[in-house]
This record gives sequence, structure tokens and C-alpha cells, in this order.
Amino acid sequence: MRRLVLIAVASISFAEVIWTDDLEDGNIDDWTITGSMNWALYDNEFQAHSGDFSLEYNYLAPWPHDTRAVTPEFTLPAADEFLFTWWWSGSYNYFVQQDNGDAFTEMRDTGSGDWVVLWSEQDAGVYTGFEWYEQTEILDSSWSGKTVKFAFHIIATDAHYWYIDDTMLSCTASALENVTRGGIKACI
Repeated sequence: MRRLVLIAVASISFAEVIWTDDLEDGNIDDWTITGSMNWALYDNEFQAHSGDFSLEYNYLAPWPHDTRAVTPEFTLPAADEFLFTWWWSGSYNYFVQQDNGDAFTEMRDTGSGDWVVLWSEQDAGVYTGFEWYEQTEILDSSWSGKTVKFAFHIIATDAHYWYIDDTMLSCTASALENVTRGGIKACI
């Protein structure tokens, strides 16, 4: 008599937070502001996703604006995928209806130097101005071991406010993965 034995193997993914910034420490010293410098830490619980603080782009003249709020630099561990998550709120009227500006989320491999657009406010379609929306961009394992930065980029003429809050970079790996790959710590 033959017995059929079935073994079920589940792939379980674990997530590890690499970096998070809810801005509640009241400073953005580890962020870099470039261009027209129209980014600031904003202290107003009504314009924060959580807590009291958010990162605010303001529309103050002179225009045009071409400005980035850039995260610290990260060397990514070995992982199956990376998740860059943030909450955003902005003016639909000024950015979309009047088309006075464009908001982007970008990343850059510091070895290559080129910014790559991950998301644009146009990707959101129709949204309600000044409501909070969560956005997550998924990066594949080809980013393992690379040193990267992320940026919130505004190109605008008279485009009113854009807010960023609760930013997080995390990674996932299967529980069946080895702890190290090529000397790089895996994300498990």
C-alpha cells in the first residue's frame, strides 16, 4: 500500500522597517532641501496626517519653484522587495485643475546620480484637495545593496500647498531566505 504524503510549504514574508519619520521630533535636520527652498516643517495638527507636524511645501513667491525635500541616504539590505510609503495631502485645484504645478516622488541610486520618478500627483487621478492619502511604491530585489535617497519634488508656479507625513522605508523577505547573501545582511 502506497501512501501519499503532501507537504505544504508556506512562504511567509516578514517586513523590517529600515527608516521612518513621522516628523514628531520637530526637526528636519536629516532632510536636505534643494532648489527654491520652499519646504519647511509645519506645526499644525490639522495639516498633519498624525500628530502635530508635517513637511510642507508652500507657494510663496518668487516663482517658479523647482525644489526637493530629500531623505537621508540608505544602503539597502538584501531583500525580496522594498516598500517606500508616505502620506500626502495637497491642493487639487492648484496642482491639477489650474495645472500650476507638479508634485513627484523620486528616488536615486547615489552611484548613478539620476533621479527616477516613482509617482506623480497625476497618478492619483481625481482626489479631494487637502485629504490625506497613503501611497506605497514597491521596488524589487535589484535594489539590494544599493545606496539610495528619496525625494519629494515640486515644480510649480503659484501652486498652493503640498504636505508629506509619516514616511517609511521597509523591506520584505521570505522566511525561507538565508540570513545573509553575499555578505549583505538580509531583510527577514
